[in-house]
Amino acid sequence: MYLRLYWLVALVATARTGMAWAVPAAAGSGHWSQLGWSFEPWVLASLVLAVTGYVLGLRRLSRNARSRVFGVWRGGAFTAGIVVLVAALISPLDALDDQLFSAHMLQHLLLMMVAAPLLVWGRPAIAWLWAFPLSARRAIGRLWMGSGLHQGIRLLMRPWVVWVLCSVSLWFWHLPGPYGWALASEAVHTLEHLCFFIPALMFWSLVLEPLGRRRLDYGPCMLFVATLGVQNGLLGALLTFAGRPLYAAYAQTTVAWGLTPLEDQQLAGIVMWVPASVIHLTTLAALFVAWMQSAERQQTAAELAPRPGERSRIAAVPRAPAMPYAVLPCALVMSLLLSASLVGCQRVEKLPRWQMRGANAANGPALIARYGCGTCHGVPGVDGANGHVGPPLNHFSRRVYIAGVLHNTPGNLIKWLRHPQAVVPGNAMPDMGVTEQDARDIAAYLYTLS
Repeated sequence: MYLRLYWLVALVATARTGMAWAVPAAAGSGHWSQLGWSFEPWVLASLVLAVTGYVLGLRRLSRNARSRVFGVWRGGAFTAGIVVLVAALISPLDALDDQLFSAHMLQHLLLMMVAAPLLVWGRPAIAWLWAFPLSARRAIGRLWMGSGLHQGIRLLMRPWVVWVLCSVSLWFWHLPGPYGWALASEAVHTLEHLCFFIPALMFWSLVLEPLGRRRLDYGPCMLFVATLGVQNGLLGALLTFAGRPLYAAYAQTTVAWGLTPLEDQQLAGIVMWVPASVIHLTTLAALFVAWMQSAERQQTAAELAPRPGERSRIAAVPRAPAMPYAVLPCALVMSLLLSASLVGCQRVEKLPRWQMRGANAANGPALIARYGCGTCHGVPGVDGANGHVGPPLNHFSRRVYIAGVLHNTPGNLIKWLRHPQAVVPGNAMPDMGVTEQDARDIAAYLYTLS
């Protein structure tokens, strides 16, 4: 009945204060070394308290009880969960989420799909309860039962309630409006993280069921996991295949990291889609195997049931694990590595060098200098073209999109060079009166930059 006590510590552990001891670098720095660690007092204090309580609880238990209830795997899972929380809430990733949508999605993935199941599997509530002396444990038990908290938690842990909470949180906070509110306000950002992390703890508590009889049988549990996994994958696919950027907050911050806003959004969609799907599918496979083991055990027990006048033979039935959880850490590690590799790599497609008729690439450098393109862009082969306002134009022929909205084709590039304000009204590139021929020559030169 004390299984949900870890909610209180989890709630505090995800709290974010408005001030950080290490101030992240300004947007546009584009270097990990300039992103600060967010040593926020509430987060640090909560994590230290959680770890201290866990260690004290394990030490108070007898060696036999500790081995039977926790073992090596559960303690390791809790430790890994704390490390993942540090990576999500304290490391430079926490500062990077203000500059890259893909980094923010990686942070959410760590909180919901990696840290939450690891913490649930570590059985922290039992350890924290045993950190108190016997008299305090009895007082906590009386308070838990007498106050009616157990009934409230039982209501919240109904599968349909958890399903609705997870679904609403997923879709609501990824709407452009609420997402923008979270980036603009630390308080709303805190609420966003809580709306992801707390339902994730509830979800994994139902799926993993660390103690006692399963409240959600294997068949319904597979449907429970599958339907939420489909929603997560659908949202990731929508972000990946969207034709335009949906989040205006990242319009000016992705350039320094070599990504257009649309490419950053596509990368975020892949992070949400692929690694999370690996975890969901692995969980479904583990549940199916456990379901088959349970059915086989029940059948064997029925076959060995004693007939009238016979001694019971059920004791000979070998015990089968309730669920093969050992595969889950492998899935979590694989998904974490996959997510990190996706965020660390820009998705580019090799485009062929365009042969443009009636264009002279040799005129490109002089025209770029004449129109002053180098004041905003870094352009290889053009003297003085070392601006940092816009993205550098090296490897331009390999880019998939122009300005994050147009496919990189000669026609679209000429259109962008001549009338950028007509393509994206209000963007930082002014109409400079580039003629048709000059635009063709500049485009031909840019396509030589591979």
